[in-house]
Amino acid sequence: MSKELLPPSFIHQIDLVSAESSKIDKVSLYVGRAEITRSFKIDVKTGQNQVKISELPTVLDKDSLRRVKVEGRGLATIFGVTVSDKHTTAALSQSLQSLEDRREITQKAIARCTKAIASIEAYLATLDAQTLGSEHLGPLLDAYEAQAEKLDLKLLKLQADFKELDNQISQEHALWAAEQRRRGLVSKMATIDIFVETEGKVELVLIYAVAGASWSAVYDIRADMSGDNNPLKLVYKAGIKQTTGESWDNVSLTLETVTPTFSAALPRLDSWRVGVYKRPLTSETSMPVFRLQSTGMSGDNIGGWDRERSRISITHRETVVANQGNLNASFQVPGFITVPSDNEVHTVTVVELQLEATMAWIGIPRAVPKVHIKAKIKNASNFPLLNGIASVYVDGSFVSKTTVPEVSPQESFDCSLGVDPSIRLTYHPLSKNSSENGFYNKSSSHTYSQHITVHNTKNITIRDLTVIDHIPLSEDSQVTIKLINPALPPPPAASSAMSSMKIVKSEKAPAPLKVGENVVAQWDGGDDPQDDVSAIGREGRIAWKCVMTPQSKVNIALVWEVSAPANITITGL
Repeated sequence: MSKELLPPSFIHQIDLVSAESSKIDKVSLYVGRAEITRSFKIDVKTGQNQVKISELPTVLDKDSLRRVKVEGRGLATIFGVTVSDKHTTAALSQSLQSLEDRREITQKAIARCTKAIASIEAYLATLDAQTLGSEHLGPLLDAYEAQAEKLDLKLLKLQADFKELDNQISQEHALWAAEQRRRGLVSKMATIDIFVETEGKVELVLIYAVAGASWSAVYDIRADMSGDNNPLKLVYKAGIKQTTGESWDNVSLTLETVTPTFSAALPRLDSWRVGVYKRPLTSETSMPVFRLQSTGMSGDNIGGWDRERSRISITHRETVVANQGNLNASFQVPGFITVPSDNEVHTVTVVELQLEATMAWIGIPRAVPKVHIKAKIKNASNFPLLNGIASVYVDGSFVSKTTVPEVSPQESFDCSLGVDPSIRLTYHPLSKNSSENGFYNKSSSHTYSQHITVHNTKNITIRDLTVIDHIPLSEDSQVTIKLINPALPPPPAASSAMSSMKIVKSEKAPAPLKVGENVVAQWDGGDDPQDDVSAIGREGRIAWKCVMTPQSKVNIALVWEVSAPANITITGL
């Protein structure tokens, strides 16, 4: 390169304020973090340029600001990026100083006016009406009245001006305090060294991660129960909140479901050793004491922890459209969105999903004489559902709030849709009959009868209604519990608490027992293939499965017998 083409030896310095000299192009929001893409348009000189960008967020992750690129004419090389702290104090504005000066002048004017009024009052008090004469008293009082009124009006105006100035000064101090707080949130400065071959305008793009930003899933679950097909719509929303110190104005926002981790390395499982306990050696009087020297582990890498792994890394996504993968999904918020740094939740709709749902009605009248609706919802979409609060609407009316768990695509979850008042559940009073048997070894038996009535007042058929009740369990071998109605076979592995039931080992749950038209009884959990067969019936719970036509009623009977020696008292009944 000839001497005429050599770049100048000086460094061209460019000072920029982040919010004033740039705009945020894109925000990728994670749970607990955000990745910001910010662009600057700057004029550079041939040779070395040093760009200093102030008022970057205090919560900026220094290690994340490693991706900086320059776009423009000619060849440009970035050969240095550093991030430092730059705390500044906001200067008091000139208007605030002017207001304080005016307030001081007004305060002195009020003091003079008050002193003048006091002087007139004092002078008037020294006059003697008898020596003054009547011809001079009238004009003197008129002059006093006129001057006192003038001073009173002046004092009132000065006091009003002082109050107004005081309010304006308070507002200026509030603005100064807000600016001071804002500067506390944007105290980072980035210094970027760029070498360019051609002078001109270039675009400088910074990509960095910040804490203090997050989003959470919020849902609306809307169920239509007016027909037989029971369609269900899930409105997937995002509650966005950020306190980064930067205002996201008209930005393209992408919501990421993946959670950045501290380490991408696989965990390590160390060996697990056991041994035989050896009693410590006891020293004899004539023998010296030998101490065993223990060897310690190095503290540089305890338990496989590597300090380098503590850095958080976020993979930059080049795409700005919603996509779904095998591990996570991202959602592109339509259009542009503004999210100020105000620690308030801003809600946007991500997607509306029409999902498959199977409805079931469940009543436990011994606890609450009402029938609840449970929906088994299948996530038939390609998007994972994150854990979040859902507002449940049935036939357009709000009924309750529930929690949606983490659900992968094609996975199902249960959701309570509240109480169905159109299905009436009556839990009748318990009846009891007692008797004694035997002559020498007397025993007493108590037969209990519980009746339940279910009334479907709907104009549609309910195909999956379950009523659950239970019988007591014995905690003493002298007390025997026997189920009479429904006459269910013993469960596969009856608890010792149900001492009257013979223990039967089986790999299959007992078959349901038909007890009426469209009504079958079974041990609770017997129809769930995922339940442990040996656990069915252990708690003494019985489930009646009903199919109820419109306006129909079902009567359910539960009868059991408690037997024990006559000389003992049974508790808990």
